[in-house]
Amino acid sequence: MADPSNPAKVLVVGSVNGRLTEFFAKAKKLDAKYGPFSVLLVTGNLLSRAYEDDDLAQAELESLLKNELTVPIMTYVVAGDRRLPQRLYDRAALRSGEVCSNMVLLSGHGVLQTSEGIKIAYIGGRYMSPALPEPSDAEESLGNNKDGSVAEDVTELDSAADPAPQLDMPVNVSFDSTAIVDLITQVAAENEKVFLKTQAQPSIDVLLTYDWPYGVVCADPHSSTNTPPLTTLSASNKVSFLSASIMPRYHFAAGEGVFYERLPWKYSDRIKVGRGQEATAHFTRFIGLGSVSESEREKERWFYAMNISPLNYVSQGKAAAGDSPKNCTANPLYRFGRLSSALDSKKLDKALSSIDSANGSDNKDVKDLERGRRVPPPLSYVCRCCSQPGHWIQDCPIKGQNKKPRVDGAPPAGYICHGCQKSGHWRADCPSAAPDSTSQADMHAKCWFCLANPDVDQNLMVAIGDEAYVAMSKGALVAGGSGKANGEFRAHTSPIPGGGHVLIVPIVHTDSLRRARDGVSEADKNLCTEVDQWTNAITSLFAEFGCVPLTFETCRCLPYVHTMVQMIPIPQAKADSVRSILEDMCQADGLSIGPNYPPGANDGYLSISDPADNSQLFIPIPRTSRNFNLQFGRKLAAHILDVPEREDWKKCVVSETVEAAERDRFIAAFAKYDFTRAG
Repeated sequence: MADPSNPAKVLVVGSVNGRLTEFFAKAKKLDAKYGPFSVLLVTGNLLSRAYEDDDLAQAELESLLKNELTVPIMTYVVAGDRRLPQRLYDRAALRSGEVCSNMVLLSGHGVLQTSEGIKIAYIGGRYMSPALPEPSDAEESLGNNKDGSVAEDVTELDSAADPAPQLDMPVNVSFDSTAIVDLITQVAAENEKVFLKTQAQPSIDVLLTYDWPYGVVCADPHSSTNTPPLTTLSASNKVSFLSASIMPRYHFAAGEGVFYERLPWKYSDRIKVGRGQEATAHFTRFIGLGSVSESEREKERWFYAMNISPLNYVSQGKAAAGDSPKNCTANPLYRFGRLSSALDSKKLDKALSSIDSANGSDNKDVKDLERGRRVPPPLSYVCRCCSQPGHWIQDCPIKGQNKKPRVDGAPPAGYICHGCQKSGHWRADCPSAAPDSTSQADMHAKCWFCLANPDVDQNLMVAIGDEAYVAMSKGALVAGGSGKANGEFRAHTSPIPGGGHVLIVPIVHTDSLRRARDGVSEADKNLCTEVDQWTNAITSLFAEFGCVPLTFETCRCLPYVHTMVQMIPIPQAKADSVRSILEDMCQADGLSIGPNYPPGANDGYLSISDPADNSQLFIPIPRTSRNFNLQFGRKLAAHILDVPEREDWKKCVVSETVEAAERDRFIAAFAKYDFTRAG
C-alpha cells in the first residue's frame, strides 16, 4: 500500500498518435529524469489517423499486445476522438480493461481509483449533440469574438452555445449529455461513500477529458509579457459543466493539441475536506497538452509531471493540503453546475439543456457586469431563501413570497390541513401525511445532521460507524477539565477530556428511535444495535473518570427532524438525585412521567435513562402542545450540575479552534473504546 505521507508522482501526456516504441522510450527517459512515476495517464489518441495504412504502426501494436514492447509505467489510456481497432476493445472487455502488461484502456466514462489512492474521473471522445446541425464553414470558430479576438476577462465564457466540434476531420468517438449525467452521478456516489467515512467532499483528484472546457482561457495578470490568450477551436460548454460540477484538483485535456497551463482557480476561500481538519483551500488547475509526435509546433509540450496527495488521504489527516496559490483567479466556470444541488438526473438533464438555450445567461451576465450590476455569486454560495445556487439572496426569485410565520398554538378556526383535509392541526403536524420522496430528499439534503449534507459540521465529528456517528455537541453543557481518573467537577468543567457532552446520531435520516426499535427490518435492528454499542462505549469512558451518563432522546416524531441521543457526564455521587430533580421539573411544567413510550404512535416523547438503576423514563410530548421546552434534557443536566446559566446552548458556543481542541482531546481518550478503530 502507498505511503500516504509521500505524494504520488504522476505523468500525464496528450495524444500519442502512434509510434509506440518511440513514445515509451520517451516515457522511460522522463521516468528516469523526473520519476519514478506511479502512474502514466494518456488523455488523447493512442494511435494515428493513418494507422490502417501504416505497416510500422500495425507491427508496433502487435508487439504491444504480445507484451514484446515494454510499457515502463502503469498506464491508463482515455479515448480521444479516434476509434481504436476493435480487437483492443474486445481484449479490454475480457480482461477488466487490460490490453497488455502495465496498460489499461478506459473506455467510455467512469471513475477509477489507483492503488496509490488517486481518484480519477474520465470521459473519452468529443461532445456531439444529435439535436444540433453540423456547422457550416462560414460559421465563426467557437471561442472567438466577432473581430477574431478572444475574450480576456477571467470570468467570461467563450460562448453560450455548444454546437458540434468544428473540425475538418471525422469524429468517431463521441459522447452526449446522457454520459455526462451518468458520470456526475457516479462521482456523487463516490463522494457520498467517502463522505460517510471521512467527510471528504469533493473527492476527485484528476479529471481526464479529450475536449477542453469553455471559459478556461484567460490572460495572465501576473505575467510580464503581453502574450495573447489562446484561441480554442472545439472546446465544450458541457465539459465546463462537468468540471464545475465535480471540482477536480487537476483537469487535463488534449483536444486542442497545444500546451496550455491555466492559472488555477478557487471555488471559495476555504472548503472543508475532511474529519479532524480545519477548512482547507480547494482549487482546480487546468492543463491542455500537445501531441507527442504530431505537434504543429516544433517544441509543443506534450507531458506534465506532478506530485499529488490524494484527497482520500488529505481528508483523513494523513497528508497536508496546501493553501491556494497566490496567482489563483476567480472561478471561470461559476455559471455551471454544483454537484451537491444537482444529484437528480432530470435536474442534470435540464441544466445541460439550458446551456444550449437561445439567449443564454452568459451574454446577459456580461451585459449586467458592464452596467455595474451585482457580480454573480461564487459556485459554493447557496441562497438561504430557496436553498439553490446561482444567485444572491437579494436576487432570489421567491424572496418575499413566503407565508407569514405562524404563532405557537392551535391553528385558527376554519383552518383545514391540506394533507388529510381535517381541522385541528397544522399541515406540518399532520399525523397521516407522508412527504413525497422528492421533498423528503431535499429535506434530508438540508438537514444539519445528515451526512449527505455537505454543510454538516465536520469540526465536531468524533467517530463514524456503519449506522450511526458520534459528534461533540455544539455549545456543550460541560467543558473538558483535568483529564484525571476520578477527577472532580469544577463549575461547568468535567474531568473527562473534551468535556464529554456528545451526540449519537443515525447516519440515515431518522425521526424517532422508537420507530426503529419497534421495526422488524434488518436496517432498524442494525441501527438500534449500533446506537447501544456507542452508548455502552461512552458509558465505559465516563466510568473511567468517575462519571455516569445522563442519556436522553428528545423526539417530536416529525419527518423533517433528525433524532439523536445526547449523553452528558454527571458525577457518580449525583446519580441518585436525577429522578427527584426530574420529578420536580415535570411538576413545575405540568408534565407526566411514565415507564413506557406514549400510546400514540405519532406522539413525541422525551426518553431519559436514569443512571441510578438504568431504567428508562418517558415524558410524553403531545403533538398539539406548543409549549414543551425542547431543551428539557439539557435543562435537567444543568440543574443536576448546578449550572443553570448554561441551559441555553447558544450562550455556550465557543470558537472552532476551541471546538477542535476539545474534540481531539475526547477522541484521544475515547480511542480504546471506539469499536470502529482497527485492532
